Amino acid sequence: MANDRLHAVRSYYSSGRRGFVTLDDDVLSIVRQVRELYGDSVTIEVDPVTDWFHFVGHENGTDYLIFSTDLLDARALDRLLQGDSRWRGHQDPYLAVEREQDALDAAKDAASMGKIVEAGEMLAYYMKREGRAERLPTTVAIPRDVNAYS
Repeated sequence: MANDRLHAVRSYYSSGRRGFVTLDDDVLSIVRQVRELYGDSVTIEVDPVTDWFHFVGHENGTDYLIFSTDLLDARALDRLLQGDSRWRGHQDPYLAVEREQDALDAAKDAASMGKIVEAGEMLAYYMKREGRAERLPTTVAIPRDVNAYS
């Protein structure tokens, strides 16, 4: 039994076991918004056996399932938009987590580097004082975020 493709009309007749079908306002609104955003490249079909809604993509003569849901509301449209990398406001969740992890790693590295530099300066000082390393240069680490003119 084939799925019924939903169109932006309130009522239609299904040749399957469903007969005359009337769409709720919420469902009709989502169907209209998907149609406005994607045209014929994405459609919503309803499974006559389970009454689940299937978001189906159509590309180069091939149909593919995007996702299915038992409730067609604004969350389903948000899910479709979040999964679409061509969407203008799309943010890749994996990339966002990766950037956050990179920032945490950089902060840890900076904290560790400060401790290492300080320990190195103390070691150089004590080695010079004991006369074990006369030629060690005396360097002072100045963090980049320190304002020299304040």
